[in-house]
Amino acid sequence: MLKVLLVDDEPYVLEGLKVMLDWEAHGFRICGEASNGEDALEIVRVCNPDLIMTDISMPRIDGLELIRLSTENLKSTAKFVILSGYDDFSYAKRAMLYNASNYLLKPLDDVELDSVVTKLAEQIKKERKETENINKQLSFIANQSIIRLINGDNKPSLIGRVGMLLDIAEDEEFRCILFEIDSADSWVQGEERTELNINRTTPARVIEDALDPAFQFRIFEDGKGRIGIIASEKMPFFNTLEEFTKSLLLQLNQIFGDVVYASISDSEKGLSLISKTYKQALFAIGFKFYSPGKSLISYENVKGLNLNFEMCTEYYNALLDFIRANRVEDIEPVVCRLFKNFSENHSAPQIIISYLMNFQMELVKLIMEIGGDLKEFLTLALGFQKTAEHLNMSNLQGEFLKQCLSAASHINGFKQGNPQFIVCEVKNYIKQNYCKDIKLKEVARHFYMNSVYLGQLFKKVSGVQFNDYLNNVRVEEAKKLLQRTDMKVSEISSAVGYNDPKYFLSKFKAITSLPPSAFKTGKTT
Repeated sequence: MLKVLLVDDEPYVLEGLKVMLDWEAHGFRICGEASNGEDALEIVRVCNPDLIMTDISMPRIDGLELIRLSTENLKSTAKFVILSGYDDFSYAKRAMLYNASNYLLKPLDDVELDSVVTKLAEQIKKERKETENINKQLSFIANQSIIRLINGDNKPSLIGRVGMLLDIAEDEEFRCILFEIDSADSWVQGEERTELNINRTTPARVIEDALDPAFQFRIFEDGKGRIGIIASEKMPFFNTLEEFTKSLLLQLNQIFGDVVYASISDSEKGLSLISKTYKQALFAIGFKFYSPGKSLISYENVKGLNLNFEMCTEYYNALLDFIRANRVEDIEPVVCRLFKNFSENHSAPQIIISYLMNFQMELVKLIMEIGGDLKEFLTLALGFQKTAEHLNMSNLQGEFLKQCLSAASHINGFKQGNPQFIVCEVKNYIKQNYCKDIKLKEVARHFYMNSVYLGQLFKKVSGVQFNDYLNNVRVEEAKKLLQRTDMKVSEISSAVGYNDPKYFLSKFKAITSLPPSAFKTGKTT
């Protein structure tokens, strides 16, 4: 619905304007009325009408001055229709100089008024559509140009284009704000975007609505689920950027019901440093993992901290064993210790997620090995992968625990009397104990089974004899030691479970067609 402002110092004229035309039928709603130019100017500032019907002769500020102040000072793009009781060409000429769309004489003719308003409504809608199309194209260009800058492209032509589109001078201070929401799905609403048809996600529209239209090209999407703003000195809230960002965070949280995080970079000058401010904001938002009660993180407060990029290897095997055995009472404490380790070491989010994704693949392999149904587990796993990057540490721990308990329950429900699961467990036992002098009888005793039956079952399910599988595992481990260490062959033989080096040599050559020495040097015989 378009907005119209009615201005006249004669009350009966104002009343007549309201009733002599069905404004809603023409696509307008009356957003305000004023009996003088000063009040009208304030309504223009607050309401930003699309059409202003104004008397030309009023006290303090007349109609022509109202047009000038609205367009020059308030940057209004409204259409103006001048109402006058004087059939004076000089008035009409001055009105046209101020870009008034029409000049109507009083008393107003309802047919003429209807015709003028109908044409202006069509013109406004047409111009608005054209402006929207142009802005979409410019928005796409601005977004792609910012992406190139934050990726390190500092060509002078690109910097000049960004400066023009964003209206940021080379010596103007700016900062980068990044927003990220816990639920990835919340960012991906609306139609898919094409190069010239950008339908911003709903959170981006909320952010856009909070900015003056003059700054709409300052908003960008980094392609990784985050929305940014390049805020500079020209913006009225630049000196109170934290308060502005907190207000936006509150709006986003209220609308979407998720935890939204934001980060703010340091101030810089020179558009070639947009990449630097983006990286600062990105670094800061990485600490959302460790800030469950704090949704705004300033680079100033975390730049002295360092994230740990070493991969944690603790708890991996223990957790897998507990899941395999469905020891629910042990799974949660291990997950708690794992995440406590992440927190104490300030593990980088990328490392944490990589660790959890790798562990998830181990669970998938385990379920595949026992012949379980992957459909239900994969649905949960894919959902976890999709949202993991947008969760804080507490939520991530909860989701990961849910994955582990789900896998344990799935395995437990499948393994009862299932031959494939039994063989899978035997294989796992071999992989953990190959370095010992293990025999089929000992393994059968460990699983409370008859050794003859276990040997037959192992051959039937896996396609190889128990001893052949054991030798294959030992030789694979021996190959790793030959490639990665300077151990002697006799030492390797003992390390992989062979007491007799000669027997080891014969098995190694039988499986690889090479003696250990030739395998180590890469020579064939």
